[in-house]
Formats: sequence, structure tokens, C-alpha cells
Amino acid sequence: MLYFISLAHQKDFDMVWCRGTVRGKIFNPWMDSLRTKGCRFLDGGKMKDFIFNKETSCISGVVCSNETYGADAVILAVGISKVQELVKNSAALCTREEFLKVLNLSGIDLLTCKLQLDRKVNIRHASNVCSTFDDSLGWTFFDLNALHDEHKDSEVTTIRVDFYHANELLPLQDELVVTKVISLLSNIIKDFEKAKVIEKEIARFPKSLTHFFPGSYRHMMRGSTSFPNLFMAGDWIITRHGSWSQEKSYVTGLEAANQVVDFLEEGSFAKIIPVEEDEPHVQALRTLSRRFNEITDQFPLFNFFLQ
Repeated sequence: MLYFISLAHQKDFDMVWCRGTVRGKIFNPWMDSLRTKGCRFLDGGKMKDFIFNKETSCISGVVCSNETYGADAVILAVGISKVQELVKNSAALCTREEFLKVLNLSGIDLLTCKLQLDRKVNIRHASNVCSTFDDSLGWTFFDLNALHDEHKDSEVTTIRVDFYHANELLPLQDELVVTKVISLLSNIIKDFEKAKVIEKEIARFPKSLTHFFPGSYRHMMRGSTSFPNLFMAGDWIITRHGSWSQEKSYVTGLEAANQVVDFLEEGSFAKIIPVEEDEPHVQALRTLSRRFNEITDQFPLFNFFLQ
């Protein structure tokens, strides 16, 4: 993230925030559009395993908690934790090295907290990135009065706080989470000390975010797999596109869809817009790093001494 935003694209701080919830403004209309084209969304069924056809070496079915579905092609667009769960319980996936390597990866916990206060609090910036020295978490908070249309003319303040690496917060009761949030906010803007919370929405997402740590890249998967008709999508999937985070999930989804079209020889390919090239100084540093790695690869024990 530091590389992508702070180094490679310094001039691209023109982010446009969604004028409401992403679910309400983007995903629900998108799903409705897909339904009109014949797509079905099945709720309540937990994916458990795949049926492997030894004759074709392909995945021929998806086993869910309440039914088994036949499949000509499969796109697995889930996070690391879900793939790890599948690998541990799937007779098909646990035989493939690329899936076993995923067990070396990890996810981090996310906690989101939406608060409505009894008064207006002057927040200078609509979006804010924060960290604390005494905790292991990082966090962001957003002024929804400035970002969301539904709160635009409200006489009270509505904020959204997201905590990353929130493993210490997940077990807490909601009231303790609210106390923690107000304490942290008050350290930044004193007016939060006087405000009272009149509504709260707290959601916990254990191991839901990708943990990008040194050395994790070699364990991550590519969009295509050793199963000819099983493809991957997500922000942790290796791609040459250059996008990141939610955009990367979307792009790898398009790439996976294109691979399905190519495999089945049916359908139309999605157009994928390339990202802009890196700035000159970043390109130079990237070239220097590549040359350095080429040199160190000639010394077998080099990486050993770095550990």
C-alpha cells in the first residue's frame, strides 16, 4: 500500500469516495443488473469441497452444505482464510502444492464501528488515517456527513471508524468498543469528549483482510491453477496488472472471467483498463532492485544470513 500510493502514484490523490454505503450504492445495483442477465445468487449454502473428475483433471462440481452443483468452470473469489478452510477439508485441493502454500499465509481482523452523536463535531478532513503507539492496531475514521448523501444535512455527526489488526477489540462488548473509539477520537479532536453516542452499529470480521508480510508473495496464488477449469480472484492473487486492494479484486475477477471465456470458448472478453506506468524514479528503483536480486541469487547462502 505504501509503495502503490506514496511512491508509485504520488500525483493520483484524487480518490472519489462512495456517496453512501458500497453495498447500497454499488453492489446491490450491480447484483440486480446481473440477475437481469440470468445470474443466480444462492444464499445460505456454505461451500465445502469440490468434485474432481480424474478423466478430465477438471473440477466437475461444487459441494455446498445443502446441495451439490455441477460446474463447467469455477472462479474462487474468496479470501485467504476461506481458501485455507477449504484446503484443510477438501480431498481435491489438499493434493495440490499451490493450495497447500496458502496455509503459510494469514489474514487480519477487522472491526467497523458506525456512531451517530448527539451534536455536530467539526471534523477538518472527511477521511483520516491514524495509528497508536500503545496498541498494535491501525485505524481510519470518516466523516459520513461529508461523504454520504443521507447524512449531508443532518444536525448531528455520523462517523465510521475502521480498525485493522483488531484482534484485541473483537472480544470486547459493544459498549467497551464505543468507549475505546470515543477515547481515541478525543485524542485527535477534543469536541468528541462532550459528545454522546445515540446510535451505534458495530461489525466484526475475523481474519477477513489479507496480511501482506515480508515473504508472503511466494505463497500467493496466480489466477490460473493446476485444475484447468478452476480460476482465482482476489486482492491477494498475483497479477501483472498493477492494481491494488479492492481494484485488484475487481481486476482479477475480470481476468478470471476472461479465462473462463477462453476455456469454454464461449462468451465475450471483458475489457481491462491498464494502470498508468510508474513514475521515472520508481522505475529506476525497481530496476536497481531487480539487478540487486539477480546478483544475490548467485550467492546461495545470501538469504540464509538475512534470516
